[in-house]
Amino acid sequence: MKSACIDAIANTLGRLPKSDEIKNIEDRIKDAVRQVSRNNAKAGKSGIPDGQTYREAADLAAQRVVHEVYKKRQRLAQNAIAITNITKKLNESFPAGDQTPENLSQFIFAGRKTWNGKELDITSAEELATGAYQDWSRQLSAEMTAAGPEVQKFFQQSQALGAQRFRNPFDQAVAKSSQLHLLKEIYGEDTGNAPAKKIAKIWNDVTSRSRQEMNDNGFDIGLRDDWNLPYVDDADLIRAAGRDEWLATLPVAERAAARVSGRMPPAEFARRKWIDDVYDTQDRTQYVNQDGSPMNDAEYRDALAAIYETKSTDGANKIEPGAHMGSGGIKNRGSQSRVMAFKDATSHFNYMERYTGQPVVGVMLSHLQSASRDLGVVKAFGPDSATNFKLIADRLYSKSVSSEGGGKSVSDMQAQRNMVERMFNSMAGLNGVQNSGVFSSAIGGLRNLMTSAMLGTSVWTAASDQGIMRANAMALGFDRKGMRLSASTIKLLFSGDAKRAAADLGLLVDSHAAVVSKMGGFDLSRGITGWFAEKTLKWSGLIAMDRANKASFGLLMYKNIGDMSRKYPTLDSLKASDKTVLANKGWTQEDWAIMNAAELRPLNTSGAMGMTPDGIYAVPEAKVREILADRIDSIRAGAKNALAEMGEMPDTRRKALSVAFDAEAEQTINRLVRNAKAEAAQKLLGITHGEMTSAVTTATGIDTFERETAGELLKSAMLFKTTPFAGFRQLVTRSRDLDTVPAIKFLAAYIGGTTIAGMFANQMNALLTGNDPIDMTTGKSWIQALLKGGSFGIYGDFLFQDHTQYGSSIAATLGGPVLGFAEQLMKLAITNPQKALMGEETSFGADAINTARMVIPFANLWYTKAAFNHLILQQLQEMANPGYNDRAKDRAERQYDVTSWWEPGDTSPRRAPDLGKAVGE
Repeated sequence: MKSACIDAIANTLGRLPKSDEIKNIEDRIKDAVRQVSRNNAKAGKSGIPDGQTYREAADLAAQRVVHEVYKKRQRLAQNAIAITNITKKLNESFPAGDQTPENLSQFIFAGRKTWNGKELDITSAEELATGAYQDWSRQLSAEMTAAGPEVQKFFQQSQALGAQRFRNPFDQAVAKSSQLHLLKEIYGEDTGNAPAKKIAKIWNDVTSRSRQEMNDNGFDIGLRDDWNLPYVDDADLIRAAGRDEWLATLPVAERAAARVSGRMPPAEFARRKWIDDVYDTQDRTQYVNQDGSPMNDAEYRDALAAIYETKSTDGANKIEPGAHMGSGGIKNRGSQSRVMAFKDATSHFNYMERYTGQPVVGVMLSHLQSASRDLGVVKAFGPDSATNFKLIADRLYSKSVSSEGGGKSVSDMQAQRNMVERMFNSMAGLNGVQNSGVFSSAIGGLRNLMTSAMLGTSVWTAASDQGIMRANAMALGFDRKGMRLSASTIKLLFSGDAKRAAADLGLLVDSHAAVVSKMGGFDLSRGITGWFAEKTLKWSGLIAMDRANKASFGLLMYKNIGDMSRKYPTLDSLKASDKTVLANKGWTQEDWAIMNAAELRPLNTSGAMGMTPDGIYAVPEAKVREILADRIDSIRAGAKNALAEMGEMPDTRRKALSVAFDAEAEQTINRLVRNAKAEAAQKLLGITHGEMTSAVTTATGIDTFERETAGELLKSAMLFKTTPFAGFRQLVTRSRDLDTVPAIKFLAAYIGGTTIAGMFANQMNALLTGNDPIDMTTGKSWIQALLKGGSFGIYGDFLFQDHTQYGSSIAATLGGPVLGFAEQLMKLAITNPQKALMGEETSFGADAINTARMVIPFANLWYTKAAFNHLILQQLQEMANPGYNDRAKDRAERQYDVTSWWEPGDTSPRRAPDLGKAVGE
């Protein structure tokens, strides 16, 4: 920095600036020069920065400094409030001697992991994130509905075709055209496609509101004229750049081995190919040197190479060995400078086709989901969420092992602290990208195949959800008059208008999210095996049933929350009532007052009225200011006190500071008022969705967080178990949160309803398999129904036999389907050869068929199961092992007391089902 500049700074400061202050100012000016140079280049003015550029850069740097001061003060206040609120809630809920790191789990995820303890009166980060996502996505849905049916149809068609794994040439062309039109309109390029133009406008409006909301909560996301769609890519696809070309250079044998093993091209080959693909897609005006001058071709290639290293390593190249990787930067997500700048929509689209793996609509929704996750974490723990969380966790740990906290076991408390840290990292998205190596892909594919092969009849087991929903409605004290759960579910299954209304209310869960949650958090999105698994769950009707059941319960919650907001005008009056479970969900006095001021709105065509997000957003601002009057007065008084505490000063300086303090106070008040309605609406959505996942058995974050860092074998062992275990956890914790009599009623309703539903599921499975109904006069059949309805499915078999229907032992099934499959392979490849060597009878063919049966896609779909078994599977088994079907029939009658209306091995039924057997005849 020139001496004249240093002298000017010294005159302003009243002292000589320090060396680090000089460097900081220089860095700010340089960064501003680069930004001004980019803007100039876009306007057609390029070259070495001139004096005007530096003057504009100085003004920009000054504006940024002022903005950063205000943002820093905002963040300091919000961090302090978050830490104070969490500490206060812990002190209210637990005596000092009972406070441990584990108590923080409920601030992260909905529900609690342990059964000893109590439900805290808080709204978790998970619920806040869910509320934000459902709010933003329902705004998209509602505004597209309002824009006209052609808009909604275009969006849904683009979403469906974009996500389709297998397309005919016509669908492929339509999918590409619709996605490109949408992206072009988002970029502001006119395509003449009216629906795409309207969707782009809606997208811009929704993301602008979400950006404002995030900034109000401590983020710093600037408004960019050239922001269009997030630049999303897949590190695996980037590392695989040019793989086909590289494979073509290998000898035939080596090429085949490389394909099978999933071998990637050498890093230098992939880097060169990726740079070549990207080279002509970028807006070169955005690539400038440190001094603001435009990059030449060599410098531009070096910049792209650096971008490749960051993307292909998921940022690992920027990690300084041994450095602490702090994660307080959640607040800065979305504010970082872009590392790529596509020159137009077509360039961006071509890049997405090669390196993203998601359609345009998928990227849009993924952006809302990741942004809502960040917002939920920051709302719960403050802008510096990771730092704040660590501070509180460390305090709890220190207190718990001290004499004040009862001197608890150091190792136990350390384990608790580690557990909640893993929970936080999982919720905040700090665990990094999951391993996608060859072994992990192979095991994941095997899990997907087993899902497709085994869960085709699970829709009948989902009938038990109705019993669980009724039990939870009873526990929450809901009035179901005028809104029957079963009737609502049927409407939501078959009425398009009901589905659209539920989506506009934020109650219709995304179908892919429903698949993931129903599978206990396993994402089945990759490859052809993922397509098999996802389609099995959809074609069986399970996902439609899951979504309809959840929306049905959500509507009932809206109705009852609306009724309660009329009956209990204040939160204190609600807490004093018998609605304690719903009252202690983290509502604030302001939330409840705003909902009390909101008009109830229609929920269905039957005239049922309830609390809705739109009803909350429609509360007049004047009413919100009236509700927040005490806090508004406190903010204004705080500004005046802060000025008074600064002591004597010249009048001109006092006047200038007074204007600045008042402006900041009004900015804070406007932010408070703006956020108040969004906070209430998103808590309504988040809390409602939290109860929906309890009422319709679903694995949530607290059930799945451990698996993110688990090995593939542990993941496989938990396949089909996570959701049942989640249901059992929710049953136990809900019953413990109730007083004795309500808990007994809840358990009776839960067990009774799910047992009846389990019997229905068992009867349907028997009939659809070709067997006669189960004898309901035996105790054994009702125990099986109890376990089936309680979501434990095949695990109920263990009370009666040592092998499941797939021939696996108890140990193998407890170890998960993958271990069961391994047991079948061992039987096929080891046990049979051993028998052959000893001269004993073998069962190669039957064992091979039984093994294949565990991975044949769609083999167990309930409406094709009987035909597939009798016409294909059993015929093959008989050919491979003559007499197999007769032995299977004898075993079924002897061990299970099962008779068949369609005998094993027959190609057509001999008689109708014997329905009298169901009542012991």
